[in-house]
Amino acid sequence: MDLGIACSFRATGGESLGAAIARAGATAEQAGLASWWAGGDREAATDRAHDPSLGLQRLARATSGIRLGLSGDLLSLHSAAVRAKQIASIDWFAGGRLELGLDLGAPPAELADPFRDVDDHVGRALDNLGAMRALWTERRASYDGEHVSFTGAIALPKPVGERVPATHLRATSADALDRYAAAHGAPAGWLAWQAGRDDLIASIEVLGKVLGDAADGVRRTWCVPVADLPAAREAIASLPVRVDELVADLDHLPTDEEIAAIAAFA
Repeated sequence: MDLGIACSFRATGGESLGAAIARAGATAEQAGLASWWAGGDREAATDRAHDPSLGLQRLARATSGIRLGLSGDLLSLHSAAVRAKQIASIDWFAGGRLELGLDLGAPPAELADPFRDVDDHVGRALDNLGAMRALWTERRASYDGEHVSFTGAIALPKPVGERVPATHLRATSADALDRYAAAHGAPAGWLAWQAGRDDLIASIEVLGKVLGDAADGVRRTWCVPVADLPAAREAIASLPVRVDELVADLDHLPTDEEIAAIAAFA
């Protein structure tokens, strides 16, 4: 089973932000951690730390092998063209290591747009993702959806290899997963974000119920607060469901000692 880190981009101990990100990223990679996840839009709305996407871009420049993930884009709030360019740009800094996490839950009140009422945030998010996929993979992209449409669009840069970055879903309802699968197929991954043991099990049961045998090919990631890492690591052996990766979440950039302590649970 793999181990990863998630954190807010907040430096401690007087270290400059850029230096702290570079140091922590290099240390995590050397310690053999599999992934580093930035917080999602939901966390950014209430967190006083620096922007997750920009922090991940700095991390990409300081590392060469660790997988990098955006854990929770609320795509119903984004412009498809702008977000496609931002994600592709980070992927170029990362050399093709970027993975995308989607949050299909209702956006928090802090992020509500008073000038645009989104009745169907799941539908808009899935529409935007379809548009982004077209922009990433087609030289002259066309897309015709309920909320966004275009034809003959030229979008640069594209992700490395003109691919669609591996897309994970934060654990969501059976209805939202069913709608995602109908539009885009099975996701590459399933993120049980800040979930307790029972919520983890329930969410993975939803995955199997909706996707059937296709659920076996979906990577399952369990993210817990770093304080809960020992108990979660011990619990995995007795879980009735498979977990592929365990991620420890911190509210700050980890010290080298904290990274070593996380890696020791491998």
